[in-house]
Amino acid sequence: MIQKLFLVVFVLLIAVTFSPAYAQHHSGSLAPPVDFDGLKLSLIALLTPEDFTLDDSENPNLSIRLFDSDTDINVKSVTYRIQIFYKNDLVANEYFFDEDGKLDLEIKPRSECIHQDLWKCTTYYGEKHPIAGGYYARGDSIPVIQGPVFDKNGQYEINVSIVGATNPKTMTTKDLLFETFVEIPQKETFFVKTANAQEFPISIKSYNSETSNFNYDVSQEKITFETTPQPNAHQHHSNFEQVIILEKDFESFKDGYAVDVFVEGTQLNDEFIEFDVSSRDVNIIKIEIPNEEFPSFNNDNSLNVEISPGNLIEYSVLDLKFDNNVSANVSWDSKLETGKNIPFTFSFFDSSNNPAEEILFAYSIIDSSGKEIWSNIGSGESYLGILAKNGMAKESIFIPENGKYQLKLILTGQNYQNFENFLISQIDFELSQSQMDKKETPTVPDWVKKNAGWWSSGIIGDQEFVQSLQFLIKEDILLIPTTDSITSESQEIPDWVKKNAGWWSEGLVADSDFVAGIQYLISSGILVV
Repeated sequence: MIQKLFLVVFVLLIAVTFSPAYAQHHSGSLAPPVDFDGLKLSLIALLTPEDFTLDDSENPNLSIRLFDSDTDINVKSVTYRIQIFYKNDLVANEYFFDEDGKLDLEIKPRSECIHQDLWKCTTYYGEKHPIAGGYYARGDSIPVIQGPVFDKNGQYEINVSIVGATNPKTMTTKDLLFETFVEIPQKETFFVKTANAQEFPISIKSYNSETSNFNYDVSQEKITFETTPQPNAHQHHSNFEQVIILEKDFESFKDGYAVDVFVEGTQLNDEFIEFDVSSRDVNIIKIEIPNEEFPSFNNDNSLNVEISPGNLIEYSVLDLKFDNNVSANVSWDSKLETGKNIPFTFSFFDSSNNPAEEILFAYSIIDSSGKEIWSNIGSGESYLGILAKNGMAKESIFIPENGKYQLKLILTGQNYQNFENFLISQIDFELSQSQMDKKETPTVPDWVKKNAGWWSSGIIGDQEFVQSLQFLIKEDILLIPTTDSITSESQEIPDWVKKNAGWWSEGLVADSDFVAGIQYLISSGILVV
């Protein structure tokens, strides 16, 4: 654990103040404080990766930390009794010991169990402490729990009893019981085909809900589905959450473009959506909506969800350099408004301009009066800083108003180890009303031009392409005199119009020329308006 003095010096360096946060989240929960020998002790249990499911390649890690809630300092030499329940069935029951008050356990989920009492199928690996008697970490080796633990979706109750603290020989007169929980999402995988007949898996991880009526619209590159809360789903967890996992080669959703999400016909604000492209293999869309935004979800009503690729994002970018030849750029969507959380992307590069792996960093933002408005030093116990695993990390930052600001960025380490001396770089930037109000000439979404190319090649039919035109007219992107709607008739569309559409999709024909072709179809009665 980082020495207290070291923390204090760094906190003063970037003028950060912090205190323990008490919250509940699907990946774990923080139990309320209890009194122990004049101290108010609290315990937190966290599961990483936070969206773990059984078929993931990486085993999860369960972290349990006991600390003084007033000072946020860990209690030393703790003996734990850990009981894990799934739907009232005991699946694990064992004693553990940890010197620094933070216990890390590797979980190896196994579904095969022939016993009615599931805990009989659970085994434990590691060394036992010679005095405390519980399994404990020694060197780089941590205790392992293997069995029917976190092998199913749903809520797991984790009851942690503190039977000893401050010394391996010191036992509490009465066990201190902390009740926490973690939730394992339900993962469903659907296979879709693109216009060129390539098949891709799309996985959806849902918390406390089930997915139905999944569909992928090739012509609009749109994912749609319904999600329905499970019974008793909101006992602890009230937010609506979905994690959509897409392969990198699935080009409908790609880096540099926005993701538009509609729930019950209402477009979500960007603060509820995260498009994570930091992984080498997959892109991940994360949706988290506070319960108050859609209270009907708690009334067992299903929600209709639509996800489609948005327009090209115009980024504002800050470039920073450090003395160890690492460089960074910090970017955000220039069209987003202040007064709410704005997603900032922190990207780090080595001297060869390749992503700098496993970077640890902290930052603060200061306004024109010198007041710090936002900061983050990370939440790791064994290192200081936020981990940019593949050289990239996203932070949701609240910027109160337009104006001039200063970003102070600090490299604190790499590869899970802190540097002896931190590296600091800072830069001034401005968010102005003129930047926010900047209007762009309406652009045709890429998916519409792709449709035009596919239509010209005969990959999609007339009706699918007409739907694209309906979208353009509705959005006032293509201004064509219309009355009610466009419908496709059986008359044959001239080859030159399809050729025009293909050239338009490749950028060889201007929008005005393409519109002239559509107007011809309308005036000829081939497309009825």
